[in-house]
Amino acid sequence: MIIKMNLKGNFKLVPEGEQVLEITGAELKPSGKPTAMIVTFAHGDGGKIQNRYNFDNDQSLFAMSVLCSVALGLEDGDEFDTATDIKKLIGKKVLCEVKHSEGKTPKQDGTLPVFANVKKVISLVNDDTGEVIDSPRNAIAEKEDFDDLD
Repeated sequence: MIIKMNLKGNFKLVPEGEQVLEITGAELKPSGKPTAMIVTFAHGDGGKIQNRYNFDNDQSLFAMSVLCSVALGLEDGDEFDTATDIKKLIGKKVLCEVKHSEGKTPKQDGTLPVFANVKKVISLVNDDTGEVIDSPRNAIAEKEDFDDLD
Protein backbone atom coordinates (compact mmCIF):
# COMPACT_ATOMS: atom_id res chain seq x y z
CA MET A 1 0.00 0.00 0.00
CA ILE A 2 1.24 3.48 -0.87
CA ILE A 3 0.32 6.38 1.37
CA LYS A 4 0.79 9.93 0.11
CA MET A 5 2.17 12.23 2.79
CA ASN A 6 0.06 15.29 3.61
CA LEU A 7 2.23 17.43 5.85
CA LYS A 8 0.28 20.64 5.26
CA GLY A 9 -2.75 19.16 7.05
CA ASN A 10 -5.17 21.39 5.14
CA PHE A 11 -6.69 22.30 8.51
CA LYS A 12 -9.43 24.91 8.37
CA LEU A 13 -10.42 26.79 11.49
CA VAL A 14 -14.15 27.47 11.87
CA PRO A 15 -14.59 31.28 12.03
CA GLU A 16 -15.44 32.88 15.36
CA GLY A 17 -18.94 34.30 15.98
CA GLU A 18 -22.41 33.00 15.07
CA GLN A 19 -22.00 30.20 12.53
CA VAL A 20 -24.30 27.63 10.94
CA LEU A 21 -22.83 24.19 11.63
CA GLU A 22 -24.06 20.80 10.44
CA ILE A 23 -23.84 17.81 12.75
CA THR A 24 -21.91 15.26 10.69
CA GLY A 25 -21.17 12.71 13.37
CA ALA A 26 -22.37 11.59 16.78
CA GLU A 27 -21.04 8.58 18.64
CA LEU A 28 -20.80 7.15 22.11
CA LYS A 29 -17.42 6.52 23.75
CA PRO A 30 -16.50 3.89 24.79
CA SER A 31 -18.99 1.82 22.85
CA GLY A 32 -19.53 -0.86 25.54
CA LYS A 33 -20.52 1.28 28.51
CA PRO A 34 -20.51 4.87 27.26
CA THR A 35 -19.39 7.74 29.46
CA ALA A 36 -19.50 10.45 26.78
CA MET A 37 -21.00 11.50 23.47
CA ILE A 38 -18.70 12.89 20.78
CA VAL A 39 -20.39 15.22 18.28
CA THR A 40 -18.69 16.46 15.10
CA PHE A 41 -19.83 19.76 13.59
CA ALA A 42 -18.89 20.90 10.06
CA HIS A 43 -18.83 24.46 8.74
CA GLY A 44 -19.65 25.27 5.12
CA ASP A 45 -16.02 26.23 4.36
CA GLY A 46 -14.72 22.82 5.44
CA GLY A 47 -13.74 23.58 9.03
CA LYS A 48 -14.70 21.08 11.73
CA ILE A 49 -15.29 21.15 15.47
CA GLN A 50 -15.51 18.10 17.70
CA ASN A 51 -17.26 18.42 21.07
CA ARG A 52 -17.16 15.86 23.86
CA TYR A 53 -20.12 15.73 26.25
CA ASN A 54 -19.26 13.78 29.42
CA PHE A 55 -22.20 12.09 31.13
CA ASP A 56 -20.68 12.42 34.60
CA ASN A 57 -20.23 16.21 34.42
CA ASP A 58 -23.31 18.37 35.10
CA GLN A 59 -22.17 21.31 32.95
CA SER A 60 -21.30 19.03 30.05
CA LEU A 61 -24.60 17.17 30.39
CA PHE A 62 -26.49 20.49 30.41
CA ALA A 63 -24.69 21.60 27.20
CA MET A 64 -25.58 18.26 25.58
CA SER A 65 -29.21 18.67 26.69
CA VAL A 66 -29.37 22.11 25.07
CA LEU A 67 -27.90 20.73 21.84
CA CYS A 68 -30.38 17.83 21.76
CA SER A 69 -33.37 20.01 22.64
CA VAL A 70 -32.55 22.55 19.93
CA ALA A 71 -31.67 19.98 17.25
CA LEU A 72 -34.53 17.57 17.98
CA GLY A 73 -37.19 19.87 19.41
CA LEU A 74 -37.11 18.24 22.85
CA GLU A 75 -38.58 20.03 25.84
CA ASP A 76 -37.78 20.00 29.54
CA GLY A 77 -38.60 16.56 30.94
CA ASP A 78 -38.38 14.77 27.56
CA GLU A 79 -35.95 11.88 27.32
CA PHE A 80 -33.03 11.34 24.92
CA ASP A 81 -32.18 7.66 24.40
CA THR A 82 -28.52 7.40 23.45
CA ALA A 83 -29.14 3.97 21.90
CA THR A 84 -31.68 5.19 19.34
CA ASP A 85 -31.87 9.00 19.30
CA ILE A 86 -28.18 9.75 18.66
CA LYS A 87 -28.59 8.97 14.94
CA LYS A 88 -31.33 11.63 14.70
CA LEU A 89 -28.75 14.37 15.38
CA ILE A 90 -26.77 13.64 12.21
CA GLY A 91 -27.62 16.00 9.37
CA LYS A 92 -29.19 18.66 11.60
CA LYS A 93 -27.97 22.22 11.06
CA VAL A 94 -27.73 24.50 14.07
CA LEU A 95 -26.78 28.11 14.60
CA CYS A 96 -23.96 28.20 17.14
CA GLU A 97 -21.76 30.75 18.83
CA VAL A 98 -18.17 29.74 18.08
CA LYS A 99 -15.31 30.98 20.26
CA HIS A 100 -11.60 30.61 19.65
CA SER A 101 -9.14 29.66 22.38
CA GLU A 102 -5.38 29.54 22.29
CA GLY A 103 -3.56 26.35 23.20
CA LYS A 104 -0.72 26.29 25.71
CA THR A 105 1.79 24.00 23.97
CA PRO A 106 3.64 25.62 21.05
CA LYS A 107 3.65 23.92 17.65
CA GLN A 108 6.91 23.04 15.89
CA ASP A 109 7.12 26.54 14.41
CA GLY A 110 6.84 28.11 17.89
CA THR A 111 3.33 29.54 17.48
CA LEU A 112 0.48 28.57 19.77
CA PRO A 113 -2.37 26.60 18.19
CA VAL A 114 -5.87 28.11 18.01
CA PHE A 115 -8.92 25.95 18.63
CA ALA A 116 -12.55 26.60 17.71
CA ASN A 117 -15.15 25.62 20.31
CA VAL A 118 -18.95 25.62 20.29
CA LYS A 119 -19.74 27.94 23.18
CA LYS A 120 -23.51 27.98 22.72
CA VAL A 121 -26.12 26.27 20.52
CA ILE A 122 -28.63 28.99 19.61
CA SER A 123 -31.26 27.50 17.30
CA LEU A 124 -32.13 25.02 14.59
CA VAL A 125 -31.63 25.96 10.94
CA ASN A 126 -34.11 24.88 8.22
CA ASP A 127 -32.38 22.42 5.86
CA ASP A 128 -34.24 23.62 2.77
CA THR A 129 -34.27 27.40 3.17
CA GLY A 130 -31.32 27.95 5.49
CA GLU A 131 -33.54 30.11 7.72
CA VAL A 132 -32.97 30.11 11.44
CA ILE A 133 -35.86 28.47 13.27
CA ASP A 134 -36.16 30.52 16.41
CA SER A 135 -36.79 28.61 19.58
CA PRO A 136 -39.43 29.80 22.07
CA ARG A 137 -36.64 30.45 24.60
CA ASN A 138 -34.83 32.78 22.19
CA ALA A 139 -38.06 34.54 21.25
CA ILE A 140 -38.74 35.34 24.92
CA ALA A 141 -35.15 36.43 25.56
CA GLU A 142 -35.17 38.80 22.55
CA LYS A 143 -38.60 40.27 23.27
CA GLU A 144 -38.49 43.93 24.26
CA ASP A 145 -39.58 44.78 27.75
CA PHE A 146 -42.67 46.94 27.48
CA ASP A 147 -43.25 46.88 31.20
CA ASP A 148 -43.78 50.48 32.32
CA LEU A 149 -43.52 49.74 36.02
CA ASP A 150 -39.89 50.94 36.10
